[in-house]
Amino acid sequence: MPIAKIPDHRFDERLTKLRKKLTYEKIKHFIVFNPTHIYYLTGFVHIPTERPFALVIQDSEFSFFVPELEKQHVEEEVPQAAKIEAYFDYPDATHPMRLFANFLKNKLGISGNLGAETPGSPGRWGYEGPKLEEVMGFPVKVFPELLTNMRVVKDADELACIRESSMWANLAHQLLQEKTTVGANEVEVTTAASLEASMAMGKALGISYRPFTFRGLPVHAGYRGQIGTYSAIPHAMTRFAVFQPGDTLVTGATANVAGYYAELERTMFLGPPNEKQRKYFDIMMEAQDAALNAFAPGEPCSKVDKASRAVFKQHGVMNMVQHHTGHAIGLEGHEKPFLDHGMDVIMEPGMVFTVEPGIYDRSLGGFRHSDTVFITEDGMEWVTYYPRDLDYLTIPLR
Repeated sequence: MPIAKIPDHRFDERLTKLRKKLTYEKIKHFIVFNPTHIYYLTGFVHIPTERPFALVIQDSEFSFFVPELEKQHVEEEVPQAAKIEAYFDYPDATHPMRLFANFLKNKLGISGNLGAETPGSPGRWGYEGPKLEEVMGFPVKVFPELLTNMRVVKDADELACIRESSMWANLAHQLLQEKTTVGANEVEVTTAASLEASMAMGKALGISYRPFTFRGLPVHAGYRGQIGTYSAIPHAMTRFAVFQPGDTLVTGATANVAGYYAELERTMFLGPPNEKQRKYFDIMMEAQDAALNAFAPGEPCSKVDKASRAVFKQHGVMNMVQHHTGHAIGLEGHEKPFLDHGMDVIMEPGMVFTVEPGIYDRSLGGFRHSDTVFITEDGMEWVTYYPRDLDYLTIPLR
């Protein structure tokens, strides 16, 4: 049966795990500002703005400090919250962080032994404000990596969401390839493929599915400007480009399933590729194969990056490499750890990575596939399954 949401018991498990870590660190109260981490711990999703929004973790309960426009939202979505304190807006006559301090001291009884993931509310959209220590009047211990590290190894439901995401990314990519023709515009092709795949996923997963997004469509496949010679810009931007014969195309497809993502990318050609395009495509494929063969529990992340680099060095194209081999993925498009020769974090079962070695020739284009893999007890599971071979990825001129 497809998964449409993270079961409630997972949030309870995460809170219990966090509390154990806080007990070990001798911290009794803990503040969370990061919206991704608030979702990870409680299942609540909101639109982050300049307004401070905080989750307060205590021994056996948690509370929220939120702007007025989110109060009813939190009350309806998280009825198990012990307390929900609202302030009118930011910056207002009294800064929200000073009101937050009053809430922590007077309503939650916090007079010390306080930790947080950041020194204060993050600066976004023009926000400025004091640190927690300033408004509380006593030291606050900061643990910037505590929750990030908790997310490195995924549980079975997280893995199921990412696997489900890969299935809908596959559909979206197929639609993208079918709709790509000479003379079409990248925006119309991207929009049509993403909309059709999103509607199919919504119908298949049913009324319990919530995409947890406030921008764009829950399923996306597109080019993001990586068309023709611009495919050599790894992080290009959409340009309303029109497809031309001979274009090298670099794609991207994913789907939001309960906030989790897989990553699928392919290099395609509009019409038969020339000799140089074939050569670079084959080198890229060889490098990705080498990286895929290097995944294994108990091995350092650096091993994967070194394997793909060895191929590029052998073919004399390291000067065309612009990034490492990949990164972890889950609730965010990029997560730690990274497949980089400078990262010796040991791979463990439950870790999820993209594997995407690429080479880039500004006069011709970029050559990069990206696939999502799970580290398992005895090796790895290759989750994305869209065809990788050149013949399939060559779009006939019509």
